[in-house]
Amino acid sequence: MTAQLDTTLERYEVVLQSLEETGKTIDVEQVLIILNARDAVQIALKKQKSIPTSRLQKAIKLDALLREKAQLITKSVNAKTDKQLADWRESVQPSAEAWWWRLETIAPHPWDQLDWLWKLLSVAGWTANLSLLINIATRFLGGGGLGLLGAAAVALPSIITLLQASSELTKTGEEGFEKLLERLKIPRYYQQEAKLASTAIMFAILISFWFALPLVSKKYNSNGFKNYKQRNLGAAEKDYQRAISLDEDNIEAHYNLGNLYEDWLEFEKAKKQYQVAIADGLPQAYNNLARLYIQEKKYPQAAFLLNEGLKVAEKKNSNAEIKYSLFKNLGWARLQQGRNQEAEQALQAAIGIARNPNTQEYIFNSGAAHCLLAQALEKLKPPTALAQWQQCSQWGSRLNADEDTWLHLANEKLSQSKLREAGK
Repeated sequence: MTAQLDTTLERYEVVLQSLEETGKTIDVEQVLIILNARDAVQIALKKQKSIPTSRLQKAIKLDALLREKAQLITKSVNAKTDKQLADWRESVQPSAEAWWWRLETIAPHPWDQLDWLWKLLSVAGWTANLSLLINIATRFLGGGGLGLLGAAAVALPSIITLLQASSELTKTGEEGFEKLLERLKIPRYYQQEAKLASTAIMFAILISFWFALPLVSKKYNSNGFKNYKQRNLGAAEKDYQRAISLDEDNIEAHYNLGNLYEDWLEFEKAKKQYQVAIADGLPQAYNNLARLYIQEKKYPQAAFLLNEGLKVAEKKNSNAEIKYSLFKNLGWARLQQGRNQEAEQALQAAIGIARNPNTQEYIFNSGAAHCLLAQALEKLKPPTALAQWQQCSQWGSRLNADEDTWLHLANEKLSQSKLREAGK
């Protein structure tokens, strides 16, 4: 039995020595000879009841040499495909203790030395992806539901991110990812790098979508305004709310939602939306909030807002309609304060804007300024008020509650004037 062990050890030593002579390349057939020789040594060792120490030392020494050449052998065998050694094992079915048939685990690919780092970065990456995904989904849900666009935007990234997490945390997921890599013909030693790359790609997609949320918010705001014009007010409210949920800084959505609430006579809600829009410097929000303050008889607050709004409108070069409304409402506030000369100045400025041929087509309530100016002139220059009452009657609109009151007053003044003329 000892003679058989000596023979197998000598053969094992000879094939390993031939390996030393090959340098940096090795023939696949030679690898099979080496592995076969080591199998023979293992069989002889198991048959030997008592193994001399010298033979054990020799076997250990030769195994150490084989381990040193593990990287060279693995590289040569797996030159064409990284699963060549795995295929050999399927054919030979070596025992679990036959480590020499698993040399790739002993001599990992140079890229595998950083697998711990790639895995750490992958875990950090899909954790960041999950956080982004939750943030995006929460924003859509915060607007009263995902909607079709939200569902499409969240569903696919959710599935991919969860699959990535599964490939890191579960054995089944890891095996599934390995099979996918095999189908894509990606070497095994690039497995962790591939996971990191897929995580990085998903992060890039999610972060791009996250930065695009303001654009999506504008789309919802635009759709809400369209619904508002069509009087689909419930749908408009949802669109505005979703726009705000996706981008808190969408001041136009805040303003539009305030308009909607004002139509519904929910003035407190409207004021909150206008206040947000004012904080971001939207001139028309100054105007609308001030108008609500005038209706609540908070004239100093209204006048302050209107003066600030005029400054902002001038700075931003706002359109004529906004400036007209700001001057008109400032004149209204001053009139209610009894500051009639200031009221006249503001209202004359508003009328001047409305009379401009380039802007008058955009101003649909030009009669309101004449109605208010007539009231101011009644206290300052009564004879000149009549012309303004006539303009008020001609251009005023009964669709607005305030103007309806002023039109009634204008008709009374004009009737009184006719009676006086008839008496003469």
